[in-house]
Amino acid sequence: MSHLGDPNRTRRWLVMVDGSAVSGKAFDAVCAFINVQHTKGGIDDLTVMHGVDPAVDEQKPFHLRAHRILSSYENNFIKAKRHYDASGKGHMETRVQSQVFDGKGPSVPVAQLAWAKSPANTEEAPPVIAALLEGVKTVHPDFVFMGSFGTGGKKVGANGSVTDYLIRLVNSTVVVIKHWRPVPKPEDSATFVVAVDDSPASLKSLEQILILAKKTDKIVGVTVSRHKGPKDDKIIEEASKVISAHSGHNSPSINVTWKPLVEGSGTAAQVLVDAGEEMEADYLVIGSVNTAHGAKHRDNITVLGSTALFVSSHSKCHTIIVKPPVPKND
Repeated sequence: MSHLGDPNRTRRWLVMVDGSAVSGKAFDAVCAFINVQHTKGGIDDLTVMHGVDPAVDEQKPFHLRAHRILSSYENNFIKAKRHYDASGKGHMETRVQSQVFDGKGPSVPVAQLAWAKSPANTEEAPPVIAALLEGVKTVHPDFVFMGSFGTGGKKVGANGSVTDYLIRLVNSTVVVIKHWRPVPKPEDSATFVVAVDDSPASLKSLEQILILAKKTDKIVGVTVSRHKGPKDDKIIEEASKVISAHSGHNSPSINVTWKPLVEGSGTAAQVLVDAGEEMEADYLVIGSVNTAHGAKHRDNITVLGSTALFVSSHSKCHTIIVKPPVPKND
């Protein structure tokens, strides 16, 4: 597969919508990222996906019914393409996709899903999750955008149940948009705080954001430990190598810093969440698992590690969870 930064490749984007305001913000966010990328050439393929239970859908208010939601995004595509075509040398393809499910059907054992197979996983997912995951498989997206909660309610610092399942089970990099945080417009500068440690997954996170960011953005890599030592210096050195490999005339502002894990500050995950607030980050970026410390031995590593799970649930910043490639079965 071609590299994400390859100007000749197809970049695949998917956004989950449900008629809520925050899913509308997720659509705005994906369009902002696409508009940054399109100047690099290639094709940007955008899918808007909605899960629908027909029996429940007909009882909903008109503006929340599936056909109304999807038709509104067909109209939004017109505006998105107009902005996309105004400059740049890429090509944009769009579509809406409805995933039908029976809400009264049985829960689906997660361990039986091919993309989340693990003999130790006894979790069950509601039918809507299985339907959406099947839809994700047909798109093969590089990125999946979604709101932190849907039409069912909201709580600052927490994700809704559908978002909670998807960020753990989707194989692609996931972008969770928070209701209370503005989404930077394409012409605005964005700040990305990237969690960096000694795992390949964290360097992958840094590399991916270097590709996604524009010249006017700011990227801050953050590593956390109780006492700064040779290990932290090595992490910063490795991160600097990634930065150098992607440096150029259009590179954003980048630096890597160390944050102390002091008594009373909580876990490293809490320090990262606090760093995002302190630096007024728009996006807090983290690898889904630390593949340097045992996660690579799991049957499947799409499930989030404890640090990524905490950050995605507690950060008030929009959160980007970078997933490592799923190992192929022998």
